[in-house]
Amino acid sequence: MEVRGWLRAVLGREGRVEEVVPSSNSASASADGKARGQEEPLSRVQQLLSGLPVCPAPGAFATPPPVCPSVWERDKALLARYHAYVDDAEKIGWRALPDASREEGRALAAQWRSRAIDLSNAKATEQCDGIYWYFQSAAIASLFADGPQSEAFARYRRDAESYRGWSRVGGQVQRFDEYVTAIASGAQLGADI
Repeated sequence: MEVRGWLRAVLGREGRVEEVVPSSNSASASADGKARGQEEPLSRVQQLLSGLPVCPAPGAFATPPPVCPSVWERDKALLARYHAYVDDAEKIGWRALPDASREEGRALAAQWRSRAIDLSNAKATEQCDGIYWYFQSAAIASLFADGPQSEAFARYRRDAESYRGWSRVGGQVQRFDEYVTAIASGAQLGADI
């Protein structure tokens, strides 16, 4: 009796918890219950688990590049610099970007990649699929700074491409590829990319 009261206090469950008392004829009783359309009582584990909240699995990434959502609070300044850089670079175009802007893009790409590697080497975050955003942002910064045919961009792109097989990120990698194709062709960017 004390255990039941303790469980109610800990789990915050109110109401009556049915106690299942095994009998010598439990096999025949459960067969009789099934024959009469009665359900078997829940086991103790099932009763305890029924009170836990159900958390849905997170959905797949579906953000059109070059947008990068805020993943970690400490990187907000880097994110703001990135968004300002990409906004300017999209307006000017990668071919006409001035040298100062190219240097800024290279610095941003290196910072994004360094942060992604730091996070992927930490035990707490090594399998976090949010790290993809850092690799994608590094690649996009390099795309404008170095151009779509450069070796530097190819190196950053491989980092982002390595996430293609991840269930939540695979579609995002496809969107990234479409964005790169649009930038490389010099096409005007639409809302559907």
